[in-house]
Amino acid sequence: MTHRNFWLALGLLLAACNNRGTLLHSYKPLPAEGWERRDTVRFLLPEAEADIDGTLFIGLRTTAGIGIRNIVLAIEQCLDAPHAYRCDTVSYPLTDAEGYALTKGVNHYQYETQQLPLHMQKGQSGSVRIHHLMTNEVIPNITEVGIRLDK
Repeated sequence: MTHRNFWLALGLLLAACNNRGTLLHSYKPLPAEGWERRDTVRFLLPEAEADIDGTLFIGLRTTAGIGIRNIVLAIEQCLDAPHAYRCDTVSYPLTDAEGYALTKGVNHYQYETQQLPLHMQKGQSGSVRIHHLMTNEVIPNITEVGIRLDK
């Protein structure tokens, strides 16, 4: 097998392994000072090329010592033409009773919430907006918020 054929075969193999059908996967950084309650993180959804009955996941990246056991998030799906709106409240555990992270990591941790449905019609676009609903005005140690949309 030539060098060129090896890389072509590897590329095809990796493409075939992505059977999830991820349509969008993006993270946005949060301010180093912390995530303020009124700060909404917005992700644009590109125009759907076909009808989508998808699954939306919300991801959080944190540093060690998050200081809270659970986080409560508002997830707003705002679609255009035709207009559709859906708001979900998600409570997601981050640490156990002793304060240990419920995911793997050393100094940084990544979490992913449960599945949320997202339905788009062909030609529809829109956005997903996320903000926290915690009683603390500022939540420190969350470095990024992200979304993943799978078919």
